[in-house]
Amino acid sequence: MDKPSDLRIFEMDLTRSGIISVQRDMPTELTSWVSDYSISGNHYRVEATARYGRPHGTDNDVMVALQSLFLRNGCPEHNRVSLTANQLLLQSYGRNTSKDYQNLRASLMRLAGTNWTLYQNATDPKTRRTKGITTTNFMFTLEMEDHSASDHDFSHRDLDDSSHIIVKFADTFAQSIRLGFFQMLDVHLMQRLGHTNARSLYRVIQGHRIQPDGSLAPSLDLRLADWMSACGLETDRLDNARRILDAAHRRLLDEDFLQDVELTGRGRNATLHYAFQGVPEPSQVEQLMAHRVTRPVAETLAADYPERVTPAISVIEERLKGGWRPRSVSAALVDAIRNPEKWGYTPPPSRHGPKAASVPQPALHSPQEAEPLTTPRETARTLLRLRLGRDCSLFAQHEIDQLSDAGMQALIEALHRPKEEGLPLVSSILNHVTL
Repeated sequence: MDKPSDLRIFEMDLTRSGIISVQRDMPTELTSWVSDYSISGNHYRVEATARYGRPHGTDNDVMVALQSLFLRNGCPEHNRVSLTANQLLLQSYGRNTSKDYQNLRASLMRLAGTNWTLYQNATDPKTRRTKGITTTNFMFTLEMEDHSASDHDFSHRDLDDSSHIIVKFADTFAQSIRLGFFQMLDVHLMQRLGHTNARSLYRVIQGHRIQPDGSLAPSLDLRLADWMSACGLETDRLDNARRILDAAHRRLLDEDFLQDVELTGRGRNATLHYAFQGVPEPSQVEQLMAHRVTRPVAETLAADYPERVTPAISVIEERLKGGWRPRSVSAALVDAIRNPEKWGYTPPPSRHGPKAASVPQPALHSPQEAEPLTTPRETARTLLRLRLGRDCSLFAQHEIDQLSDAGMQALIEALHRPKEEGLPLVSSILNHVTL
């Protein structure tokens, strides 16, 4: 398979350059930045401008959704993804409130308005020669059909459920996806992670796990200051960065993505060690690569969905024998593994299986609290309102909506503690947003 040229735009470069910050919120005035960091012997320098502010938080979910839709549609040659705002919201957030439409518009503006240059110096472990690579990029152009007859540009328009959005990926960016040079993320794991920071950190970790030969590293050792820059965390706020990482680590450990996390040393020069769960079966990796799936994608699929590999290959091969000619066999195979129901086969039960954490309803101790509660989220909102003496902020409501079952259980347990002890825990669980 031919690789794009050295002056190229890889989808994975977007992740490795930390363009989309792991932080949930970023200062709106941050419209340019320069980052220098080293990961696994590779040095990165990122120079970026962002007309509408640095992408962050759930912008990651929007970008993953757009890439997934492009892949699912067979990587069309025109490089476009065309859909309604409602469709993109459901794919990105899993819901579509009026506030979500505002957030989606802001996310699209930040992503489309960001340009950057990534300089990399990598040393070949065999020859010890250092090779420099320069990437210059914008992610996509953006169009929206508006029926309001407004003369305003996109940044001043409001989205609604019928707003038609057209995203056109940059040519080389789209081609890297078409050729298989992209991250393969476990969508089910991302759904279970719930928390925005955990989902974003998972994507960054996966991007840096990929080795020069395409294999996935079983562990990573990182200087904390370098990792903060790679994750787009504000480097002048060490304590805040540690809190964000710690919360995300707990979710990734709970979901068995991480086997171990260890921080040794002090301050910015501390060393962070990640050890990972799941080892792919080599024969499955070879089978996938024989169908032109790149090694990092093949290893990820074989580790995450080992029970789907064989039946998915059978489905694709049967269709090929019948004269079917997809735009990309590898893209079709990846989609068949990720979406078995779409391809008409039922895989054996997953060896991982989504974790189901039951959240017990708390015993209510006062008449004031004894109102009908139907879901754990409603329970949490009610208890938080009682602790605060008012409704919680929209930011806190959004974070509650994002929590996984395990996170919800932790929140409810914190809300049952004495107020002076419980509210600091609640603030930590909800990513320190305004309560």
